Amino acid sequence: MAKAKSNILVVSLGGTITSEIKGGIVRQAGLAWGQDFFSSIDDRFNYSIAAPAGYSSENATVSDYRMALSGIVSAIESTRPDGILILHGTDSIAYFAQLAVRVLSHINRPVVITGSKLPPSEKNSDAAGNIKLALGFLGAAIDGNIGSKTFGIVFRDSFMGESTFVHASGCQSPDIMGDIRSFMDSTAKKKPDFRSSEYKKRAEAFISGAGVKGGIMSIPAAPGIPYGSYSLEGVEAILIESYHSGTADSKGLEDLVRRAADRNIPCYMGPCPARGNIYESRKRLEDAGVRILSNMPFEGCWAEVVMG
Repeated sequence: MAKAKSNILVVSLGGTITSEIKGGIVRQAGLAWGQDFFSSIDDRFNYSIAAPAGYSSENATVSDYRMALSGIVSAIESTRPDGILILHGTDSIAYFAQLAVRVLSHINRPVVITGSKLPPSEKNSDAAGNIKLALGFLGAAIDGNIGSKTFGIVFRDSFMGESTFVHASGCQSPDIMGDIRSFMDSTAKKKPDFRSSEYKKRAEAFISGAGVKGGIMSIPAAPGIPYGSYSLEGVEAILIESYHSGTADSKGLEDLVRRAADRNIPCYMGPCPARGNIYESRKRLEDAGVRILSNMPFEGCWAEVVMG
């Protein structure tokens, strides 16, 4: 007796992988493929396709992500897939993935997110190759019954020219070559469990509209920033990117943090080492009211702030 085919939900959210080039400009075009296309790449599965949101990755907002993830949850409830393939633009793919792994892990299905460096119609586009490997990971996860332990991004590495996989919990934004790296915190004792009841409650709250709505002031780790000129109008939370040793400019930032505290605007800093000596500058910022985030890349810190 032939084995029944597993069901894959394909979610299209926009980006280069659903774009085309016209007049030298890359423009959003919508998903050009139907079920037959995905079956031609891997015929082990039955496919259903959803497009709950479409946006340019570089212009993505928290509201876009909330709409997309709400739509994915609804599509999962209606189609009951065995695995989920998400197509997303690469510019902000790491931020989406860090949020998605927190929102969707408790559903306990394998999820693979992918995009492409070139539109599908272009010669040497990596779109089809990335999709093929993504479906391979989903198939292995389904066969192995390992659920959301497989939850990550597939992309083509520019050095080897081959598609590879990075887990969503450790992914960082692509570099200038479009390559995604994995974050490792050697000071951490263990990784967060995104399938826990705590994250399930937070995910459900986020989907229903709780958490930060989008007004996040992100401050890069760079010298000479004129913090005193920063307006806090419309800011709901502040996220400070720390240097590798868990420090930041305590001379200029202290006043900004205290101004934020006067307005009940929470301030966070990360990624900071989970263990080891604490520098005086970090201690001063903590005393001023900064909350420390560890054991995740900056994109993960952003997702934690967004979820509240």
